[in-house]
Amino acid sequence: MDSDSFEEQLREGEERLARGQAAEAVSCLQRCVELRPDDARARLSLGQALSESGRDAEALGQLEQAIALDASQVRGHIRLGNVLRALSRTGEAVEAYGRALELRPADPFILSNLGNAWLDLGESGRAIDCYRQSLTIFPDAPATHSNLIFALQYDSRISREEIAIAHREWGERFGGELAEPAERPEYDGRRPLRVGFLSADFRYHPVGRMASAVWQHLDRERLIPIVYDNSSDETPIKQRYRGLVECWHNIAGQLDAEVVQLIRSDRLDVLLDFSGHTSGNRLGVLAQKPAPVQATLFGYPNTTGLSAVDYRITDAVADPACTESLYVERLYRLPRTAWVYGPPDISPEPGTLPSLEGKPFTFGCLNNPAKISEAAVRAWSEILQACPESRLLLLVRNDPAHEGLLLEKFGRHDVDESQLIFAAKGPEPVYLELHNQIDLMLDPFPYNGGVTTGDCLWMGTPILTLAGDSYVSRQGVGLLAGVGLEEFVAANREDLVAKAVGWVAAPGRLAERAAGLQERFQASPQMDHAGYARELESALREIVTA
Repeated sequence: MDSDSFEEQLREGEERLARGQAAEAVSCLQRCVELRPDDARARLSLGQALSESGRDAEALGQLEQAIALDASQVRGHIRLGNVLRALSRTGEAVEAYGRALELRPADPFILSNLGNAWLDLGESGRAIDCYRQSLTIFPDAPATHSNLIFALQYDSRISREEIAIAHREWGERFGGELAEPAERPEYDGRRPLRVGFLSADFRYHPVGRMASAVWQHLDRERLIPIVYDNSSDETPIKQRYRGLVECWHNIAGQLDAEVVQLIRSDRLDVLLDFSGHTSGNRLGVLAQKPAPVQATLFGYPNTTGLSAVDYRITDAVADPACTESLYVERLYRLPRTAWVYGPPDISPEPGTLPSLEGKPFTFGCLNNPAKISEAAVRAWSEILQACPESRLLLLVRNDPAHEGLLLEKFGRHDVDESQLIFAAKGPEPVYLELHNQIDLMLDPFPYNGGVTTGDCLWMGTPILTLAGDSYVSRQGVGLLAGVGLEEFVAANREDLVAKAVGWVAAPGRLAERAAGLQERFQASPQMDHAGYARELESALREIVTA
């Protein structure tokens, strides 16, 4: 290959990358690297193509060599950071983004990526600082602003009012001028409602598990579900979910305007959003009001901030009257529960509480590690100090940097590291089996567990929660009420510590309360899928005719 051919191959590979044809680009760029192994640009492009083809481990070597050849490549450091983060080497990713910032100070996109890495490591305060710096430089970045408001909810120093304001600011900045609302189809109560379901998570994911459980029980004489799926992955489980509905549109990669036109052509009565500000959301579509009535539920624990979204479907326990001022949407409270739990496809049997087998009493938290706030660390440290023979098992990223930060946080409260056990999240059966190593789960706060608390109850492990003053901090209250474990709800931090210490002193009584927990959960409102489907149908009919 002569110089002209090398340049031609490199150009072709980079053009394919730009068109989203990463797998096809790999072969072109590999030939370039074989001919010129010392060409930093070729290695950088090959690293990008490999990463975008799902081959991060191979991409890592190419990107490291590209930077070794030319350490001035800002894009090289950024892409290296992205790959390291994907490989759960998040501490190293922080370093890579830091080097990129040294080369290009005050770059808003590098700052945003750095914020994502800090949030992975449970450093919500540092993440918030990065997102705010990024938005000061480049305010018209909806994804960065979404990341900011997500991070605010993890931080125990941020008030619920400040979080509500940040959501409203997002809606005002990115909601745009409300388009002409879709024409409302005539509805006389005799035909089935046409209901759209919109998300990137209609796969083996908490949202997919919940939605599929509901789809199975919808009365097709009352409601026709039409799905708008914003994810491109194809799995047997997704194919199974697709078989539960009459109409399934894959909208991944489509422009907002194309999706808006598609939804309008389907002449919906109501469109349900299951994403909010989570990854893969289509808030830009919702902002254009493609359906005459729009509502959000389950997928996101807060307001969308969009005036184009009419309702948030919730319940009176998670959203009591004091929360109404926090939402742009009107609240519609279902009679029992805002959502249902779809059990895992495969799970181990619930085991005996470990303390009854002569093992140290073990507390646990198997939630997203970013939810371990400073307030939670302080309260859990008080529990560990009051029960020096007990231990705390925490789910962590498979990253020494994350473990080191947690040891440092608990160490500031004089907790000996021998009381902390770290477990990296593995395949789902392994994660579920961890529940059998725990006597009493601790619900993180202010951002409670949702589906993870459902997993906990499914595995027969009792959980202690602190009742907060907003949906995000009250998810545990309703779940525990559904299984008759109200005594596991604490009113404040002092109560939380006292209840935890009390259960350590009474493991036999704790085992009595845990007995038959999976069966009680199966009989709870959160697992009454058919009943929930009826209640949701009635709610939607009322909303449409309001």
